[in-house]
Amino acid sequence: MKFRIGVVGVTGYSGLELLRIALDHPGMDCVAAAASESTGEKALEGIHPQFRGRTSLVCIPQNIDRLAEAGLDTVFLCTPNEVSYALAPDLLARGMRVIDLSGSFRLHDSAAYPPWYGFEHASPDLLREAVYGLPEWNGAAVAGARLLANPGCYPTSVLLALLPLIRGKLAKPEAEILCDSKSGVTGAGRAAKLNLMFGEVSENFRAYSPIEHKHVPEICQELGWDIRNFTFVPHLLPVNRGILSTIYVTLARATTVEELEREYHRCYEGRPFVRILGAGTLPELKAVNHTNYCDIGWRLTSGGRRAVVFSAIDNLVKGAAGQAVQNFNLMHGFEESMGLLGGTNGADHG
Repeated sequence: MKFRIGVVGVTGYSGLELLRIALDHPGMDCVAAAASESTGEKALEGIHPQFRGRTSLVCIPQNIDRLAEAGLDTVFLCTPNEVSYALAPDLLARGMRVIDLSGSFRLHDSAAYPPWYGFEHASPDLLREAVYGLPEWNGAAVAGARLLANPGCYPTSVLLALLPLIRGKLAKPEAEILCDSKSGVTGAGRAAKLNLMFGEVSENFRAYSPIEHKHVPEICQELGWDIRNFTFVPHLLPVNRGILSTIYVTLARATTVEELEREYHRCYEGRPFVRILGAGTLPELKAVNHTNYCDIGWRLTSGGRRAVVFSAIDNLVKGAAGQAVQNFNLMHGFEESMGLLGGTNGADHG
């Protein structure tokens, strides 16, 4: 059985990645592609030439009526926060299920939106309804979701690495967690910005939005961790895609490598997209880019009382479009890995 789906925000990197997966997905009939009014109505191949000969889809304005006319079951919103916030309620009211890749419905508390996202959130009912789509931990809730908040790319890399330690009570309560993450430039979006120009990024490496990055409340919310005891510093790598996170955790007691190994395998047994490397091999971007995998490894120090945990994902796949499709699969009763285990096109269009 195929479900009619639409992708809104197809001019961006996440929208491009989602279309690439959706067009080959055996459970999706991708019948609508939409973008802002300024894009106009044009053949999809006129926006992304790599689709030439693959689809006759025409990109339409992201208008509620136009999307409703397509008879969609599910809409993927690859749009900025404020756009998703405006579109989602109307799409839900028209009977469509929504998978939102923005941050508009990730936080439970509407009061957190002005300081962290810069806009007032007047739909607390939808914040209560939205399911946080980390499939490895919220799979049962994802299956019944009408509104799915797809996790951020940085939070995905951090949460998958930390949740086994937090939920397994291996991390010392109330101790500070330090997280140092590096991302490729596609994580900053496709809009033209001076600090993202080739001449500014190439042969350069810098931190940005340290401590007060908008993903901090999302991470702490899902960890159940005091935000005052969590330090997050993202960095911009001079590469197109991928996230490598290095996380420093104080453990509740002296712990062995074998204990960590058992806990991580217990948490992720049977989950197709988390690969536990343990203490032997460290994650790296080239092993995960263009795939939906998250690789996790670690080292112990201070006599086993401190762990340095490493995780690697592709920010556009497991950090965005691939995870959205993984959630779609669970929402529609498909195998979790449908359309994803083959990876994506190996050519780097990020």
